[in-house]
Amino acid sequence: MIKAVITTDIHLRTTDKYGKILPSGRNSRLQDCLNHLTKSVDYAIKHKATHWICLGDVFDKINPAESLRNAFVEVLAPLVQNKIPIIVLIGNHDTDAKVYSLMTESSIFNMLDSNAITVLDQPCEMTINGVDTLMIPWTTDEIVAEWLTKYENKIVFGHWGVDGALVSGTEYVLSLGISSKLMDRHRYTYLGHYHKPQVTKKWMYVGSLHKVDFGERNDKKGFLWLEASNDKIEHKFIDVKDRPFFQYTINQSEDPDFDQLFKWETLEGYVVKLIFVGEEDWYLRFNMSEIRSRILNTCSAHKLFFEHKTLAESRIRVPEIDSSTSWQEGIEVYCKKNKRPDMVDLGMDILKEVI
Repeated sequence: MIKAVITTDIHLRTTDKYGKILPSGRNSRLQDCLNHLTKSVDYAIKHKATHWICLGDVFDKINPAESLRNAFVEVLAPLVQNKIPIIVLIGNHDTDAKVYSLMTESSIFNMLDSNAITVLDQPCEMTINGVDTLMIPWTTDEIVAEWLTKYENKIVFGHWGVDGALVSGTEYVLSLGISSKLMDRHRYTYLGHYHKPQVTKKWMYVGSLHKVDFGERNDKKGFLWLEASNDKIEHKFIDVKDRPFFQYTINQSEDPDFDQLFKWETLEGYVVKLIFVGEEDWYLRFNMSEIRSRILNTCSAHKLFFEHKTLAESRIRVPEIDSSTSWQEGIEVYCKKNKRPDMVDLGMDILKEVI
């Protein structure tokens, strides 16, 4: 039987504009993410997991700072001490098809036994505690489809896009990626890549471990607890209670003096974005230092951002695409958002010319 913690899309990075530098020298959003990882490790140990599995994108780029690699392995060290095997699938942010982000000459990996961690950069079959699985890290859609077609009745773990998935910050259904019908051949498919948690009858996206931008402000963040045998599969989502991202729009026509500012009693720990929609002269008359003091000092927010849109600009809103979104996916969302689905094919043709 498999009893595993499943996490994905961790996107460890040293800099993050939504955080601030802590006395330790770390960015606060990096520390948030490491705290969430620690929760997943503690949960695995407490519930006697057989495995801890990451479905890709441990890091935000293929050449992360060595300090990030060290921090990641240090958080996982208790798993090794408790003899819980670690499996990491390579995601699109981890690789350029030639190297991947977990390649390192650092001696830090010497703390891990040779069998303690398995890094997968190629699709493979794997039997885990008597349960047949398919592991399909980031690769081309053609290879993913080949592996899903070649086998059946497996529990699948992967990192790729599915036709019919939702993008964070929108309710738009993408029509790019692997056909969901291919997952019907298998028992269940657990995926990384898209950051919005979403569950269907035969597949699900676990979702990123923390918010990467305001497009994900309404998404729950966490990891999955999976119990699977040859007879049944059960899973539940564990919310890590990520730092709140709060976005508020001030409309010149509705609240010209921003009276709402003095109705908030606390925004403790929040990352806040205030969007002012109105004429430039109206926007410039606000004392931003006073607003900043009220939000950060009186209400104890963690970080504050301002944005101004004219009335004309506010009528065309492009959804905030998260960092895992491809150019192709971005074009599709943009065209659908602006009610021009007929432009998707043209956009794809242009992409082929420039990429």
